[in-house]
Amino acid sequence: MQALSTVHAEPEFSNESPNYRVNIWHRQTSCYALDAYYLTGVRDAYEALAWAKQQAAGNLYEVFVEASDSSDTPFRVPRTAGLVRLFGENPNAVDEGVTSVFRLTEDLSGS
Repeated sequence: MQALSTVHAEPEFSNESPNYRVNIWHRQTSCYALDAYYLTGVRDAYEALAWAKQQAAGNLYEVFVEASDSSDTPFRVPRTAGLVRLFGENPNAVDEGVTSVFRLTEDLSGS
């Protein structure tokens, strides 16, 4: 990681209450199956991460913030908002020989 100084800038857009997406992965015989959720009315990223960790119950998981405002969609209609990964990775997409699948262990209280 590299941290570079920058001048303050005004963002092109800002969403003070974004939706979050959570993928919880369950190990199958030769791959992982997916339970997908989207979270609304979330206080902050800590709350979304804590919810995902609790729901995953030891399974691998990913958490994303939706990059654009996306209205509620029916269950069978795919959500199309761009995603920014906050945590985790897709275990089905991991290159062979790479074993760095993350598990969140730190306190998620936000304090």
